[in-house]
Amino acid sequence: MASRRLSSDAGSEAGSSTTAASPQAKSAVTRLLPYAFLCTIGPSVTAATSLYVVRYLMCIYDTSRHAEHQPSPGDGRCDSHNVGALTASVMAGLATLDGVFSFLTTSYVQRWADSSGRRPLMIILPLLAMVASGSMVIAYMIRNPTLSWFLLALNGIFVSASTKSVFVPSLSIADVSSESGMTKAYSLLEAVTLLGPGSAYILSALSSRYIPIILFPYYIALGSQFLATLYALIAVPETLPADTRAEVDSIHSQEGIIEAIVLPVIKPIKPLRLLLPRKEADGWHWRLSILTVSLLFTTSGTVFIVTASLLFLSDKFAFNPESNAWVLAYLAFAKGGYLTLVFPSIQRWGRRVFHKYGQGKGKVSGGEGERQPLLENNGGESKEAKQEEANQFDVILLFLSVCIDAVSLVGVSLAQDYKHALVAFGIFALGAGDNPTYKSVFVASVPEEHASQSLAALDMVFNAARLLSPILLGSVYAVFAEMGRPEMLFLVAGGLCAVGATLLTPLIFTRIGNK
Repeated sequence: MASRRLSSDAGSEAGSSTTAASPQAKSAVTRLLPYAFLCTIGPSVTAATSLYVVRYLMCIYDTSRHAEHQPSPGDGRCDSHNVGALTASVMAGLATLDGVFSFLTTSYVQRWADSSGRRPLMIILPLLAMVASGSMVIAYMIRNPTLSWFLLALNGIFVSASTKSVFVPSLSIADVSSESGMTKAYSLLEAVTLLGPGSAYILSALSSRYIPIILFPYYIALGSQFLATLYALIAVPETLPADTRAEVDSIHSQEGIIEAIVLPVIKPIKPLRLLLPRKEADGWHWRLSILTVSLLFTTSGTVFIVTASLLFLSDKFAFNPESNAWVLAYLAFAKGGYLTLVFPSIQRWGRRVFHKYGQGKGKVSGGEGERQPLLENNGGESKEAKQEEANQFDVILLFLSVCIDAVSLVGVSLAQDYKHALVAFGIFALGAGDNPTYKSVFVASVPEEHASQSLAALDMVFNAARLLSPILLGSVYAVFAEMGRPEMLFLVAGGLCAVGATLLTPLIFTRIGNK
């Protein structure tokens, strides 16, 4: 985007890859991390409690049709099969509402962020997320069967504001980070969005053991969401330059009557056009299409794993809810620790080794003629070549991360006891670099002015996979669970990741750049 172009120009004038703007960019990214942490606590700390609250509301609804007195929490009538079926249907409906609204609003959020700036959205979105948390609190307190349906629908609609609260910082990172530093910035953001849930799962486990207040996790969620808004108001800087916002507003103001009628219809899916193969003067551009299909397969194989692991450990090894909460915390902290402590070093040293390998290969290929013609004398071209090498290494790193996902999930399917399963889940954490690397490769594959649209398209693909994965893998799990082989689900999930890795293979041998 514009700020990245300014950083690039400054770096060219200084004759080095370290730009004058890099300290400000680093400061902006650092300030975004506490905000992302606060935004991710709310949906996670209420994950275990929401099932209990929904079950109780469905129990009230079911008994209201043929009983005079409402059941109290823990009433035996709430354990009936009818209440269980209603609860499962409502939980599936809430997840579907979340996925649909998250998919449809991505384009609007990206367009608003481009025209009004990132900071206003980061202030407003946590407040909207409070509507989702507050609606569950009110529904549990008033215990009105009719009004509960309306409040549950509010929860399903507004809970997507939590995911969009984390999506907007990814746009800010694209504003201020150079391409070489983008993967590191996204890995830090991804680590924080994992550490938040990890902390929330621990809070949930401890509160369920020591605090006899059912709604206490929701109070934590409301507090963290309010603090996120307060923090954004005080400490988060605006990363989108004013001239860029004015340019976007000018483009929107020039839209005619036809555009004004048609755009609201196509706006929700407009970013997806970037993902289609397109022919330009220098040939066909198909990298984003391959990345999209790869992301769809990989995410379909991994996004349901958290839920599947809970079902698997409960059915196979009789884990209780508190043990499940600790397992979720283990998974989240393992991924977060890897992305924070290990992944940046792998990226930094891997790029250096890959660059030296490229230099050596160039010298050998140019042995009889001019070695590395003009590149060493032209700072701009040398910098561009190094950036293409960095992007190329990111594709290799992405391929290896997805392969680790596939191998570890197959390992879970082969586990003979829960210790072996936990070790395989630990290996699964080593594939956590796929998410931030997908983002950086997506952004590197489009012109700078389309960076935010590419991130919006990526988010929409992720939401589509998040809708598809529970339907696909949930059905597979039900079939294998009836056969007494629930572990076979992870073999299917590993196969989906293997397909995602295979699709990345052609990109390893092509140059990735945003021209």
